[in-house]
Amino acid sequence: MIVDVSKKPDVYRYARASASASVQICNTAAAVRAAVVASRYLPFLHPLPLTASAWCKDGRLYVEGSTEWQTGVEMDVLFGALVGLIGSGAVKIEDLAVEIKLKNLAQALSEAALTETALVREGGLTASAYGVMKMKNYNVVRSPVEKGHPIYAAQTAAALNAKRLCELIGGPCPSIQHLKIDIDVRESVEVGVSIKARDFTPAPEALFAAGVALLTIWDMAKKYEKDESGQYPNTYIKLLRLE
Repeated sequence: MIVDVSKKPDVYRYARASASASVQICNTAAAVRAAVVASRYLPFLHPLPLTASAWCKDGRLYVEGSTEWQTGVEMDVLFGALVGLIGSGAVKIEDLAVEIKLKNLAQALSEAALTETALVREGGLTASAYGVMKMKNYNVVRSPVEKGHPIYAAQTAAALNAKRLCELIGGPCPSIQHLKIDIDVRESVEVGVSIKARDFTPAPEALFAAGVALLTIWDMAKKYEKDESGQYPNTYIKLLRLE
């Protein structure tokens, strides 16, 4: 279910997310492009008019966004950071987190020149990825919440989005022949994805599917993860990597 926000007022909202990866050049253009259209990929986000910016510094990609709307933008910039690093050729992403989110407080976006890079696909026709997310209230993932069942929704979102990464980063779309996703909830949320394709390596898609699954769970459980000031001090994707 997409939560009803029709009675909420439009207020200024801002968020900045970041993640670490070892890449030669950051695809900041893909990061901004993905943040702006994140609601088309994460199933429970509300469409909104987002202005975004992205830059890299010291091995970390930063994505920020702002709007005057009825809902926050933290999931949008998280999605942007995920796609930006995958589009940069990352095979391991660490500490994908919301650094700050603001409400009713204007924040100027950084003026950074955007860079577009072509993803070079390397690897065989099968690929696997693993991801782990730390949460404060991971037990809520095991049962239905207001938006639906987090695990089932995450599995569906991952399967659908694995076929759409090429829309965001360009290049060929692998013809996926098989996809399997497992989600395990212990003292964290762990995701495993395996994909088989017919023509091109689906390694980026495997990493993307794992990330989308975890972001979908985060979005569905975020009301239980925020602290009193609306921040996420205990919630972050610790690791996404190709196996």
